[in-house]
Amino acid sequence: MDEIAERLARLCVQAGDGGLRERAEHYGVGGALTRLGEAARSGSRTPEVAEDLDALDDAFARHGIDGLTVGPRALPPLRGGRAHPVVTVWGCPAGAACSRLEPQERRDGARTPPPSCGLTGVPLVSRKTRL
Repeated sequence: MDEIAERLARLCVQAGDGGLRERAEHYGVGGALTRLGEAARSGSRTPEVAEDLDALDDAFARHGIDGLTVGPRALPPLRGGRAHPVVTVWGCPAGAACSRLEPQERRDGARTPPPSCGLTGVPLVSRKTRL
């Protein structure tokens, strides 16, 4: 099966209840969704169909819904093995008591002070975690 057909199949599964249309309109890609419906009916596999699929994916990803037609995305493993990056985060001071993890760095690279546990008031502690 070709890539466009696979992506349209993923989209078809998502389109059953009208919520997809509502969000597409809200995200400014309602026209792309209409054209994709027409392409699915006609069997079209033009470059414009792929562009509409990309536009839909991009618009939904900007609103926190990733992989609408391409499936979940992941970083490929690093060369030379199956290593996973390790990051330092703020974690629950009680160890296994909860799974809360907070980033230690902001997007600009500045380190954040440790937040406190909302239940105990105790500051979170530095932990290393694998992605």
